[in-house]
Amino acid sequence: MTSDPTDISVSLTADKDVLWKSCYEKNHEMIITAPGRRIFPTMEYDVKGLDPLKFYSMSCHFELIDYKKYRFVGGNWTQSPSTEEHGAPRFVFHRNGPQLGKNWMDQPLSFDQIRVTNRKSNERINGPSFVHLFTQHRYIPVLTIYEGDKIVHISKISFTSFITVTAYHGNELNQFKTNTNPYATGSRMNRFQKREAESSFLSSKKMKKEPELSTSDSTVTSIPSPTPTHAPTTFPFLPVFPCILSQQEFFRQYQFLSLMSLPLQQPMDMNQFFSRLHITPPITPEASTQVESSQAKDEPVEPTNDI
Repeated sequence: MTSDPTDISVSLTADKDVLWKSCYEKNHEMIITAPGRRIFPTMEYDVKGLDPLKFYSMSCHFELIDYKKYRFVGGNWTQSPSTEEHGAPRFVFHRNGPQLGKNWMDQPLSFDQIRVTNRKSNERINGPSFVHLFTQHRYIPVLTIYEGDKIVHISKISFTSFITVTAYHGNELNQFKTNTNPYATGSRMNRFQKREAESSFLSSKKMKKEPELSTSDSTVTSIPSPTPTHAPTTFPFLPVFPCILSQQEFFRQYQFLSLMSLPLQQPMDMNQFFSRLHITPPITPEASTQVESSQAKDEPVEPTNDI
């Protein structure tokens, strides 16, 4: 089977056709940036009428519709002569290279690799997929089909024209592209909802990282710390001394600290203090006589036989 160039037909895929027509009705604007930006809607074509057994190559470029510069003034587009030096357009060949006509017709033909930029040097620096366009000019994508070195078909779809801008002027177009472009999520409400969800998720992860109480089945129970019944003394280390020192040595150190003008915050009954610690109070001269007398009274008396 051989094909005649007149038998070749090119159209947009069904979903892209709807998008391009909707943008065209809203005075289509295409944002271009210095780093480079993808074309939206994507240029995705259905090609018919090729010879299934012949090899074809595909390229795309952007053609100036006129040599006018467009400015948005007072809610309307105005025209003035373009002062830019317009050179030959850059042709971007499809990344699949030469393919049989059957392969081209079996699947959509997409040029989603193209990035448009308003910086000429990016064509040289960033590679063959970057295309320089002038801002505030009207362009139309052009699909070219080659059989070997011969051009067999050129397709320009009228409603795919657009004006290059650095920011949208039409609010309706801006909203439409925001809602339909998966890469333009800056002004969507779900963008903020997503950020809130991410922040709450990160905060929950931080909460999980904090140390938690042990949930083991151990029978050991935690002992609550004792609640003080009165104000602490100025010598919090004193209760430790009886465990280390003798009673007389402890009492001597206590008297020494009292002489250094470091009184306790609250008068303390030493006998009550030692009774709480379950320690016998230090033996003073007065206490020794009391102990001896008490011991004498408590001595057992041998029973007498009065029979």
